Amino acid sequence: MVYQSQSNGYYAYKFQSGLGVQASGSDAKVFRTTGSGSPGKMTKGLTASNEVRRDGQRSRGRHGIQKTSGVWGGQLALGAYDDVMEAIVRGTYSAADLAITEATAGLTSITTTANTIVAAAGSWITAGVRVNDVWRLTNHSSAANNGINLRVLGVTASTLTVAETLVVNAVADTAFTLTRPGRVLINPAAGALVPRYATIEEHEIDIDGSEVFTDGVFGMGKISMGPNGIITFDAGWTGTGKFETKTGGAAPFFTTPTENTSTEMAVVDATIRLGTTDLVELTAFDLTFGTGPMAPETFGSGAQKYSPDVFTGQMGIGLNFTALRKDLAYVANHVAEDQLSLHVLAVELESEPKDFIAFSVANFTLGGVDKSALNKSAGPRTQTLSIPEDLVGKDQRGGAYDPTMIKIQVSNAS
Repeated sequence: MVYQSQSNGYYAYKFQSGLGVQASGSDAKVFRTTGSGSPGKMTKGLTASNEVRRDGQRSRGRHGIQKTSGVWGGQLALGAYDDVMEAIVRGTYSAADLAITEATAGLTSITTTANTIVAAAGSWITAGVRVNDVWRLTNHSSAANNGINLRVLGVTASTLTVAETLVVNAVADTAFTLTRPGRVLINPAAGALVPRYATIEEHEIDIDGSEVFTDGVFGMGKISMGPNGIITFDAGWTGTGKFETKTGGAAPFFTTPTENTSTEMAVVDATIRLGTTDLVELTAFDLTFGTGPMAPETFGSGAQKYSPDVFTGQMGIGLNFTALRKDLAYVANHVAEDQLSLHVLAVELESEPKDFIAFSVANFTLGGVDKSALNKSAGPRTQTLSIPEDLVGKDQRGGAYDPTMIKIQVSNAS
């Protein structure tokens, strides 16, 4: 008798061409999991019998509608979950590696100050630079300004303000290149939402069996950080209830799914900017974004015991920070209902320019600032900042600001 071990298996998925069109064959991807969360599950509604029996016993009830769902825990790594994030946001990544030169949008030349890149003419906004993008200079006459990730804090027609410190160079440079590496994902405009359905396999190698879920919709992503840890990424999905098992020659269902091999990103290498400050005092952080998918219970055909579709709602984003308490600035932000922004830059352990995944949320207000109780033990006092979904909205400032609730930039081109 062979029993299934805890680790000898995998989760895999492949996006379908449409609702009800099960994906199969090759090109599926393995979801890099930590084993946290909850594996895929098929449940059934229970229909009780209401018969009143004289013998004091019950008549057996019946099964009802099937439902399927799962939450997979993983660790953030370059290229590991790009398509899952795309599905959650219901958008499409931009073309890769947007490049700007002196000939773009009439810029002609640039000079640099300690934190700005100034164009002699033209418009950075017209050229495509947006707040909370990450860009890299090349071919600049000051070599130290080249090949580093530059977080854009502000954009006007003539001036880019960046978080990083540049070498000051007042001599006009007429042969530079400024590149937004990789691709950018934002919430799409009205009428442009892209529904995506996946066929999902959870394969157990020891017992040569698979559970296969069709029409799964990824509707939740969560980034979490803590001291001395790897940045985690959890993804939740909801299905229509379509479910089957495969054994023997029919398992695994997908043909040799591919595995991502990028190095996981560590919390110690990440930079988190809240408002105008790069934080150094965080003890916990999480960002959850999703669309709350649901599969309604319906009836009408005895052959169909699952939902006809999965319906997604409006994007919701929630944030939580726990940090050492150093002043009352966040209390003041809360009282004044100040609009704040967040930028998270997670990087690989390598020399510059470091590959990265960046998340930004540009329009939210604090929902609460809760301080820890006074205590006679050693240690700092902390405060927890909570931002519920109702206090995060679309950025509608226009111009240099993307019209989105969340922006995700990955440095990989595909």
